[in-house]
Amino acid sequence: MKHRIEKIPVNSGELEKMLPEMLKTPEGAAAACIFALHILARNAEDGKKALKLLDPDMAASRLQLAESQLEPSPWIMNSYFTGTDPADGYRLPSEVQFEFSTNKYSGSVEEGSVKLFTACSGAASPRPVTVKRRQNGTWYPNEWSSLIVGVAAPAE
Repeated sequence: MKHRIEKIPVNSGELEKMLPEMLKTPEGAAAACIFALHILARNAEDGKKALKLLDPDMAASRLQLAESQLEPSPWIMNSYFTGTDPADGYRLPSEVQFEFSTNKYSGSVEEGSVKLFTACSGAASPRPVTVKRRQNGTWYPNEWSSLIVGVAAPAE
């Protein structure tokens, strides 16, 4: 399933304004996680703020791990935007879109937990992100560690 978003937030403030709408769906929560990590890859402090917007109780060790994984390879997060390619340095396309899929073990909206597989142009297979529903009905990314592992290096 393709998930289109109007624009890429460039900082935590822009992301915060987008969150009320994004967190209404599992796909929106997964996209918000990618955006927060994308911000982190470019600005560690602001990216940590962005991730805390998604999960205020996120452990400092988890934030530090994400920072240490993305610092040497900030292009990793560009690989999740549909239309990027390592051959062109993961240049972001004009249309912001993600492609998510599920399988029979992904859970469901009714269960309140869904594992979405996010297409990644720098990897051989999609990467999982698990989102969960809060009591107030909004969704948040619960497990996303596979999003910050290496991808094919961009062409120079």
